[in-house]
Amino acid sequence: MLTLMVHAKIKREMLNEYLDLIRMLGRETTKKGCITYSFFQNKEEPAEFVLYEQWETQTDLDKHINELFEILGPAKPGDPIPEKLMSMYEKAKPVFYNIIE
Repeated sequence: MLTLMVHAKIKREMLNEYLDLIRMLGRETTKKGCITYSFFQNKEEPAEFVLYEQWETQTDLDKHINELFEILGPAKPGDPIPEKLMSMYEKAKPVFYNIIE
């Protein structure tokens, strides 16, 4: 199982567009192999978010990311996700976690 958390700060002028976009992604992206896919917005700093994802396999996560490209378009060279999404971030840090059993 893969666990991923993305800590992100969105550009304030992009906040409403980002909220619309993440709602749409939550509805329209495939969840095959997805255990958890949730966005959390900081109550005190509304432009700060955490995306919490858990996937059965890397292949499932890769399929999800490929769907992001189909929906949102290409990435800039070297970026892991579509430019449309990356351009909304003031900063973002994805972190992969291991489960301690």
